[in-house]
Amino acid sequence: MMTRLALATFALAATLATPAFPQEPLGGQPAPGTKQSVSNLEAQVAYQRAFEATLWAMPAVAIYRFRVGLLAQPGMADNVIAAYHGPLHTFHEAITPNQVTPYIAGATDLRNGPVVLQVPAKTPKAVLYGQVVDAWQATVADVGPVGADKGEGGKYLFVPPGYSDRTPEGYFVIRSSSYRLLFAFRSIALGGASAADAYAYSKTLKMYPLSEAANPPSTRFVDDRADPLHTLPFYDIRALKDIYDIVTVEPVQPRDKVMMGMLATIGIEPGKPFNPPEKYKAELEKGIVDAYYYMQKLDTKLFASSLYWPDRHWSFVMVPDAQHGFNFVSDNAVEIDKRAAAWFFFTFYPKVLSDKAGTVYLAPIADSNGRPLEAGKTYKLRVPKEMPAREFWSLTMYDRATWAFVNNPLDRAGLGSFNKDQMKMNPDGSVDLYVGPNAPPGQETNWIPTMDKEPYLWLRLYGPQDAFWTKTFKMPDVELVN
Repeated sequence: MMTRLALATFALAATLATPAFPQEPLGGQPAPGTKQSVSNLEAQVAYQRAFEATLWAMPAVAIYRFRVGLLAQPGMADNVIAAYHGPLHTFHEAITPNQVTPYIAGATDLRNGPVVLQVPAKTPKAVLYGQVVDAWQATVADVGPVGADKGEGGKYLFVPPGYSDRTPEGYFVIRSSSYRLLFAFRSIALGGASAADAYAYSKTLKMYPLSEAANPPSTRFVDDRADPLHTLPFYDIRALKDIYDIVTVEPVQPRDKVMMGMLATIGIEPGKPFNPPEKYKAELEKGIVDAYYYMQKLDTKLFASSLYWPDRHWSFVMVPDAQHGFNFVSDNAVEIDKRAAAWFFFTFYPKVLSDKAGTVYLAPIADSNGRPLEAGKTYKLRVPKEMPAREFWSLTMYDRATWAFVNNPLDRAGLGSFNKDQMKMNPDGSVDLYVGPNAPPGQETNWIPTMDKEPYLWLRLYGPQDAFWTKTFKMPDVELVN
């Protein structure tokens, strides 16, 4: 039987253990006195989803725009090959192309079944280099000396996702993760051969459905070099329409399921019409525009982080992921910001960046005084006589706002080793190139017009030699003229 003392002690303990009233939980709500930061949360969500979707889809949207622009040219269609007889014009709109080697490009849609791409063997006059990429711009096949055919030519067979039929012998079988594929090749003239030789060689490519392999039809080639080409991404509501067009066709990969759930809230859902909330259209477009400016800032940081020579201002612009590729998918994360930064200003990355890549791209982040290059200014670059490039070097100027050529009356986006007979050379064999709104007196042949755009320069080295990789060669900085 409990004593009076024990009862009193028990009652006191129970009293002390009982909390005072009112008592709030330790969690479950924001701190007292706080309130939501915006009046319309749905509009805020629309803005944020559009912002993140633009970053997430950057590589896919860029190549989708390339496909749409390519197929919009006269005579083009899937399984038709565009083979230009000369380099691009400055009115051709694309992300950081070159204006030295002519392009060969084509697209296909594997929803109609497997497709064969027959690549010719290297000849004494020409060889093909290039890549076939999927809907996310991931390289599914290299061709030529760096590809499965090793420069000996062969038949590449591209089969769609989930394809289970038996594949025939005699093909390099490529199992694609997407239905729509696109390729861009370059036909490189060899041994003193002419551009006409390289062009003729490019037209020995063949492309046709596997279903017609027993009696392949003649491949149709078109040369639309004289026509406009519009392949740049949009940064308005059309960006979301492009994302919709991609995800309604291509299989959803596990890495993308979270984003697919978020896209549904802004009207992007496979199997349903594209229907973004009209009342939040302004917020959606704000998110897309802000994503564009955010990627510009990401790239400024990216270039500054990858200087090739510590005492120069040249950035090595191809910055791969931890696996030396450009997917930016690790065991633990999809690195959306890094992937967006990499693909914002570049297309057709190699599948893997080797220690000694076959092509090098360098961009100055500043002039010799450490100041960023500005619109309206004139700059000079002295290119040494001995450049460490087996095949060729070139300097190309782009508009920093678009990463595309600046259309100009000279139709000149760059100059390089192939233009030596047209340029004014220095007595020691070096050459001074000028970039600006006006040509310095007497330097018209050495001038790349900026049309008052902010210049973004690329120095290309095709076949970089040991002096580059050992860094015994150093490129002079760009100098401000006025």
